[in-house]
Amino acid sequence: MKNTQPLHVVYIVTKLELGGAQKICLSLAHGINNTTYSTSLISGDQGPLVSHAKQLNNTFLLDSFKREVGLKSLLNEGKNFLRITSILRNLKKKHPNIAVHTHSTKAGIIGRWAAFFAGIKTRIHTVHGFGFNDYQSTLRWFFIYALEWITALITTHFICVSNKDREEGSRRLPGFKNKSSIIRAAVEYEKFYMPARSLVRMRPFRIGTISCFKPQKNLFDLLKAFQLATSLVTKHTLELEIIGDGTLRKELTNWIIENNMQNSVRLLGWQHDVTPWLTSWDIFALSSLWEGLPCSVVEARLSKIPVVAYNVGGIHEIINDGINGYLVEPGNWEKLGQTLATIANDTTLYQRLSQHQDSLADFDTTAMLEQHKTLYRQLFN
Repeated sequence: MKNTQPLHVVYIVTKLELGGAQKICLSLAHGINNTTYSTSLISGDQGPLVSHAKQLNNTFLLDSFKREVGLKSLLNEGKNFLRITSILRNLKKKHPNIAVHTHSTKAGIIGRWAAFFAGIKTRIHTVHGFGFNDYQSTLRWFFIYALEWITALITTHFICVSNKDREEGSRRLPGFKNKSSIIRAAVEYEKFYMPARSLVRMRPFRIGTISCFKPQKNLFDLLKAFQLATSLVTKHTLELEIIGDGTLRKELTNWIIENNMQNSVRLLGWQHDVTPWLTSWDIFALSSLWEGLPCSVVEARLSKIPVVAYNVGGIHEIINDGINGYLVEPGNWEKLGQTLATIANDTTLYQRLSQHQDSLADFDTTAMLEQHKTLYRQLFN
């Protein structure tokens, strides 16, 4: 007799900050929770999205499940593994048709192995950029890569948010190419969409970004680039606004004070609704050293904001150099600053970049949810 019980998907992510992986995870957990599917969420108990996570019926927030990882925290990670395995075993008893879907590197490794030992056969992982990168020590790179390699062997399916990640995974991980697909990370399409943008203003020219304050995001390069752009722009007064927070806040604040830029640089903290800020920005800038495909870049282009970013991850799949923004070699903050200044000084160029009509339908939430549902059905069948 055919089993008609709903399919149950358990989402696992670490810290519930306002990042792309966390937003996508919560969007899925809420969006597919209906008569055909039911969902659970396992995460750490920190971050501005905790209240959003608590709205789900089955949310497990672990006080020991944090983003930080290292040799000193191995004992703690072992405890997390055992706790998550226990939760998954109990959920499996209630939901025979069950899958685990992990997001982010740490949650992906711990969550997939916990699912393996809990006897859950369908183990899905979304790649939001890989945990190994060119800016790590050889030992750290090899350690993370080895974990990803062996975990790939027990992974049922990989979801990539960019072609770049799928190419990287296919090149480095066993079986990746044949059990992976691309599903774009969705944003609130209608909320951010703006049909056109005008350069007419009675205010300073504003550069903005959305970023965690951590080494990966490389915000000191953006600050140096902004400082250089300020000296090169003749038509406007420049301002830089940064939405986000994190462990490097004190260092960033000190840099701003030491360089006497308190009047032109604003650290806005995390904002649950970034739409009002995007509306007032003229350029979106990103100086990350590695990425998957940032949702903030899609949101900026929906708002018709030219994007200037380091050419990392899948950003080039959205930004066409000289068409709707510019891509700069990672680490070349001088070029980043010069490009910001060029756009600010050239009204015609700014209008051309901002008015480009991007094709971003794949980033709509409805499209993302439907593609996930189709994949889940295929994997369960």
